[in-house]
Amino acid sequence: MKNFRRFAVILMICTLLLACGDGGSQTAESSPSGENAPGVYPAMGVADLDQFLAENKGKPTMLLFWTTWCPSCKEELPELEALRASHGDKVNVITVSLDESVAALDAYFSKKKLDLPVYHGDEAIARKFGVEAIPTLVMFDKNGKKIFGKPGIFPHAMLVKMAEKLASQ
Repeated sequence: MKNFRRFAVILMICTLLLACGDGGSQTAESSPSGENAPGVYPAMGVADLDQFLAENKGKPTMLLFWTTWCPSCKEELPELEALRASHGDKVNVITVSLDESVAALDAYFSKKKLDLPVYHGDEAIARKFGVEAIPTLVMFDKNGKKIFGKPGIFPHAMLVKMAEKLASQ
């Protein structure tokens, strides 16, 4: 009986450790279609965004800061997905989740597909762009210079006008 209890305790501890582990760091890139594989949300810190903008010089970028628990964010994501489908050839459309863990993203995307690149951000990138509310949309011109940053929901028609103006500059 004593051995059975010991075995049960060890089994419980192992199960808890497996359930609570982060599975290692997530550094792989999102797929070209924009859809991330489960558990693959590349880190997007300040230096990572600077590198992304440098690599995409010549093409403006629209970036949405969001979280999985934010109702307004869940409304905005389909708007950006539609924008990417219609204007992704002219403007980069990416998202940066400010959720505390990748596990929150896994849980959210186990129920919903999203054809947008999803990165996992940190406090430093949110602080750099003055994110005080979510969702927050930040836009960068073709040279990677921030030209817009506002919280709120933007309807598809407004996003299209913004993207067209960005692309024409």
